[in-house]
Amino acid sequence: MSAPVLKLEDVRRSFGGVRALRGVSFEVVEGEVHALLGENGAGKSTLMAIAAGALAPDSGHVLIGGVGLDPSPSAARDLGVAVVYQHPAVVDHLTVAENMALVLPRRRRPRLGAAVAWAAEHLALIEADIDPALRGEDLTVAERQMVEIAKAMALNPKVLILDEPTAALNAAEVERLFAQVGEFQRRGTAIVYISHRIPEVMRIADRITVLRNGESRGTFPAAGVSEDEILHRIVGRELSAVFPAKATSGDERPGLLDVEGLSNASCHDVSFTVRAREILGLAGAEGNGQRQVMRALGGLESHDGRVAVAGPSGPTVVADVATARAAGVLYIPADRAREGLFAGLSVRENAAASSLGRFARAGVLSRPAEHAEVRDGLAAVAVKAASPETGVTTLSGGNQQKVVFARTLLSAPTVLLCDEPTQGVDPGARAEIYRLLRELADSGKGVVVLSSDAVELEGLCDRVAVFSRGHLIATLDGDAITEEAITRTSVASSQARASTADAAPRPRTRGSLRHLARSDHAPTAVLLAVVALLGAYTASSDASYLSAVNLQSMLFLAAALVFVSLGQLTVLLTGGIDLSVGAMMALTVVLLSFLLSKSGAGAIAAGVAVALGAGLVVGAVNAALVRLARISPIITTVATLTILAGIALLLRPSPDGVFDSAFMTGIQQTVLGVPIAFLVAIAVAVACELVLRRTGFGLALRAVGSDEASAHRIGVPVGRTVMAAYVLCALFATLAGILLAGQVGLGDPGVGGAYTLSSVAAVVLGGASIYGGRGSYVGAMLGALLTTQVLNAITFLHLGQEWQYWLPGGLVLIAACAFARLRTTALVGAEAAA
Repeated sequence: MSAPVLKLEDVRRSFGGVRALRGVSFEVVEGEVHALLGENGAGKSTLMAIAAGALAPDSGHVLIGGVGLDPSPSAARDLGVAVVYQHPAVVDHLTVAENMALVLPRRRRPRLGAAVAWAAEHLALIEADIDPALRGEDLTVAERQMVEIAKAMALNPKVLILDEPTAALNAAEVERLFAQVGEFQRRGTAIVYISHRIPEVMRIADRITVLRNGESRGTFPAAGVSEDEILHRIVGRELSAVFPAKATSGDERPGLLDVEGLSNASCHDVSFTVRAREILGLAGAEGNGQRQVMRALGGLESHDGRVAVAGPSGPTVVADVATARAAGVLYIPADRAREGLFAGLSVRENAAASSLGRFARAGVLSRPAEHAEVRDGLAAVAVKAASPETGVTTLSGGNQQKVVFARTLLSAPTVLLCDEPTQGVDPGARAEIYRLLRELADSGKGVVVLSSDAVELEGLCDRVAVFSRGHLIATLDGDAITEEAITRTSVASSQARASTADAAPRPRTRGSLRHLARSDHAPTAVLLAVVALLGAYTASSDASYLSAVNLQSMLFLAAALVFVSLGQLTVLLTGGIDLSVGAMMALTVVLLSFLLSKSGAGAIAAGVAVALGAGLVVGAVNAALVRLARISPIITTVATLTILAGIALLLRPSPDGVFDSAFMTGIQQTVLGVPIAFLVAIAVAVACELVLRRTGFGLALRAVGSDEASAHRIGVPVGRTVMAAYVLCALFATLAGILLAGQVGLGDPGVGGAYTLSSVAAVVLGGASIYGGRGSYVGAMLGALLTTQVLNAITFLHLGQEWQYWLPGGLVLIAACAFARLRTTALVGAEAAA
């Protein structure tokens, strides 16, 4: 056998008191598909995270091509490791092309201007019909998985790790993936294949290693073992009955949920009844409307027709999520990571989230009651966690799914809607979920299961409704429910769609109004129009508004706000905020007042150097506290603000130190009536925009702010990126302080305070997301100009001083609401079209 390309030796890893890996050794050789099997929580994903550099082992060694791995995703990537994660590391606010380019080492990364064409070529290799200009947030679960696969293929790796790669794929997509795996085998790539689908493993693997409870249970040739033997090794026990026995009674079951003539963009005239004490399956090839029907039942999608839930006082019509939940119709989504879990909360908090009213008296939560019921609920679904206070994202996929079930069952559903309930779940956990669903049905409830696995539907469901092209074409009952019948019914239908959009491909969005409305540049056009309209209106009220003196003064004032806004946006893109920028500007003014009271180029150079040095130190301190000490950005920068304000007051207890006239004259120079400082601000904003859109650092800023965990997994230097953002923000604030010094003329420790909130207002007006990942430097520049223009126009419009607060605040609220509405409307439209 060839030498191992990937070798892990005696690897151990613990999380708190849970030992995830207990001395595991594993290797995969050139041109081999080596399957790694085990139940959820067995340690598979932890082992591969260590192989990919995303986790450091407590002990043990990782060798890639004979070279020891320094734990980091970028180091593993540089040694030739590519990973297709079970939960795709696709960054929502980046385009598909940017997501794919970002994963490549810098030396191999395509020029970002050509990234769309490059990405289209690699997507075509796996026959993925996905527009490279789409954002990650616009993709379906299956499309995100295909992008993840294309990213890995683009790396042309020595080692390819596939973690549940087919969980969200349909049969045709699985075949295309397997063809690509075969091609990589022929090139000599070593492939690790993690899956819970044993037939896939038997088909594709050369060798199999089984993990159980963090230990290796042996490695053996795939050709020399049966499926039953593999299953026994995985669970360590016999699964006497994967599917629980079905109920025997049928027609006498009362109806719980009636669906009459349900229609929307994806389905037409669908009618059926969900009965008590039964499990109804929804079947059909992906994209035939069954998922939209399921979501409509839960009030998650608009629809025509009638969905009504039986109740003691008469039926309740489902119009939205609120009415569905009030009637006891609860939905468990297929994508638990994005729709099913609160990632920042503990297991207990996730389980209790929908039932807090049960644990409260007069609005006050009873912790003992909550803890007791949640503990019982978690035990009922057999969640394996170190404690209920464990972060939910630290659990395996199967245990995360069971937490979602626990939360739903605590809400006492009348009808439970389960969208792919066992997707990415190991065989043991799958059997437990089947038991839970059957027990719920036997208790008198109704259960609807949407599944792409015909074997699952056959073994679990009492009836199966089969969909084709948006129509319910058949309902199978009793002994008629077989894998063959389900498959034959769904693929043999000649049913046509009700509309002319028969089998229409996903619409492209580039160049469309919807695409432009959701782009980061939409606010720029809006702001330009508002600036022009406000200027015209103010000039019509007072012609002196357009005087050269007023325009020069306004643009010079705007220049300082532009610089500090550019810095604020840099931090905001990473998901942070810097509330110390105003104090940094004031300190800059004070420092300069000691050095620029004398004339000469030397004094100016020394003053600027000292100010920039102070900005560098302040930025580094903020960065270290936020990133290394893990202190909240708000707490950190508020503390920095107070310290800087104190230093400024210590140096200048009162305004003093008049600046040299040569400095004042030089900084206020104009070209054709426009302040040079404002022209420089425009140039810097444009340069920053190019960096943001066309460089790796710009991609890293947006990736970190959009999804830090995904950015880390694909090799983005998250720590360095965040620290660089805070340093740059402080330096931009220093430059703004230099311009402010040219406005005030002396060392005043009280200046600069208003610039903190004004900078936040400017970037929000420019369309930036306060949660990170999205924004535009040109938009921030125009937001700063508009903010300054509003304050300037108040005088000419003869408004009271209170309008200095009302107008900027109102503009920020209007802008935030308008842009959020545009993007939400466009997203809903895109989802409906898809």
